[in-house]
Amino acid sequence: MTRGFLSDVLAKWKRFRWQGLVKVWAVFMAIALVLLVESLGVHYGATRFDITYLDRAKAIPAANAIAGQKATNLLVVDSSQEGVSDAESMLDRVFLDMKVPTVTVDLAQDGEIPALKQYQTMVIAMPNLDSLGEHVLQIMQWVKKGGGVMFAMTPEKTGYLDVIGPQIGIESSTYEYVATEGITPSEDFMLGGGQTYTFSDPFKSSLSVALNDRAQVEAVSSNGRTPLVWRNAVESGTAVMCNIGIYGKVFRGFYASAFSLLGSATAYPVINSAAFYLDDFPSPVPSGNGKYIKRDYNMSISEFYSQVWWPDLVRLAERYGIRFTGVMIENYGDDTKDDPVRQTDNTQFEYYGGLLLRQNGEIGYHGYNHQPLVLPNTHYGKEYAYVQWPNRKAIVASLQELIAFQKDVLPAATSSVYVPPSNILSQEARKIIGEDVPQIRAIASTYMPSDSSLPYIQEFGVAADGVVEAPRIVSGGMVGDTYMRLAAVSELNMHYVSTHFMHPDDLLDEDRGAKEGWETYRKGLEDYLDWLEQSAPSIRMQTGTECAAAVQRFSGLTVSMETTDTSWDLKLGNLTDQGWLMFRASNGTPGNVRGGSLTKLTGNLYLLKATSATVHIERKTGGAA
Repeated sequence: MTRGFLSDVLAKWKRFRWQGLVKVWAVFMAIALVLLVESLGVHYGATRFDITYLDRAKAIPAANAIAGQKATNLLVVDSSQEGVSDAESMLDRVFLDMKVPTVTVDLAQDGEIPALKQYQTMVIAMPNLDSLGEHVLQIMQWVKKGGGVMFAMTPEKTGYLDVIGPQIGIESSTYEYVATEGITPSEDFMLGGGQTYTFSDPFKSSLSVALNDRAQVEAVSSNGRTPLVWRNAVESGTAVMCNIGIYGKVFRGFYASAFSLLGSATAYPVINSAAFYLDDFPSPVPSGNGKYIKRDYNMSISEFYSQVWWPDLVRLAERYGIRFTGVMIENYGDDTKDDPVRQTDNTQFEYYGGLLLRQNGEIGYHGYNHQPLVLPNTHYGKEYAYVQWPNRKAIVASLQELIAFQKDVLPAATSSVYVPPSNILSQEARKIIGEDVPQIRAIASTYMPSDSSLPYIQEFGVAADGVVEAPRIVSGGMVGDTYMRLAAVSELNMHYVSTHFMHPDDLLDEDRGAKEGWETYRKGLEDYLDWLEQSAPSIRMQTGTECAAAVQRFSGLTVSMETTDTSWDLKLGNLTDQGWLMFRASNGTPGNVRGGSLTKLTGNLYLLKATSATVHIERKTGGAA
């Protein structure tokens, strides 16, 4: 009976003259159902974190972690010489983050150098070596017996340089300095090597030298004519020379890499994280048209976001394994009173926030509005038209409102990271966050210094109040921005980290790429992602919370190493569940590992994942002398 009924229905369907329209109607209904599901923001849950925060009490600032450890490195400076203070400041941070216990001697005040036999390495930061006097000869004798010395500053041609020149790889030198417009590290020396990185403000910073055949050049100037980093075996020891002559924050990774050439092997903690932020996302979508969006796509701003911008980001996320962290703005008003008014239109927040969480991304905090958290004693002058907050109560109320609003519209979101609007955060407001807003576990402002005094400039680490400092390094499409690419390669080698941010409204602002258009902007971003994937294929793609949790582990981790003819044995302090370290084997080749695992990155540089407080690495013969 059923079979007969179905046959009768099919026969009538074949005779039905409007069956084509019914099929079209069915397709439209299916599309409408999909759009309805998306608009309702379903099919997403809480972000699945691969790594979570340590308790605040277990998160240790780097300075506390290394305090009291026996110094293995001697830094010798002469503060009376020009440029030494800049180099010393940079090196102090490099050694702190590498967890190299260091004692500093200033010849301008102390006059004498302590006995060298108690140190494994020594760094000399002064251009005129004559200040060392006969200590130069004592230092080279110590190097011959197995010590490692790095000359961190471009040297001046003096009598003492000429005396030790052959031992540190210099065949001849002149009194001339040459302009260094960029640096090309060798492919085996650094991550991202084999490519040229351009300097923003080049000047005559490098000494014109010719090297002997024994010198192993690790980096040269962009024109290939001037050696910038080289190492030279001195009997049982090693001498490394840095001839870059620039000592800003953007160069730390080059000096850290040069220091890692000393000794048979070097290990130092790193973060191992790549995080990508979307500022002002989700937020109220601007109405109307954008000049260049209309020009290129003939769409409104909201149509462009939903039909072009977000789908392109999803494709990039799938291709490169990215998990975006969007930071929410509740409104774009300038009300800074202590009784914030709730946003009533939740549609865009639910839609875009749901899409972000569905991608296993993360929602963070950007602000109740886009007014930076500063009190009346901060003056914007002509830089910004922002409004100050009247008092502590108003700042706290604004953050509590944002937190409550986010939980209301996206109950599955788990948030912890705060990004200051325009990267501006006063010291008073920073203290307020640490004391009064426990939901904020990390702050992601900016890493590189600014010409303005307003941005909150950070270092990677844990602050005294337990808040994690996890700054962003690069931004936008980076089209033609050589400074940011230089910063990116430096930090990849300093901390094994990449943090990037962009805004949905970049395409509305000519200063951020609007005139060039989204296609150019997106291709610039893809170029950076291709470079990052090629330079650091093993780096972990993480959300803001995961990156901050990785910074916690990095901040407290310390390392010491004992070397024998057959092994390198590492002892790690403050190891929790896992730690990550750069490991360079300059003399010998790593074999079997106990207590962790090694991944080769380039040349003799490895990434060490430590799962035990003691790590034993078999040392095989071979490798550079």
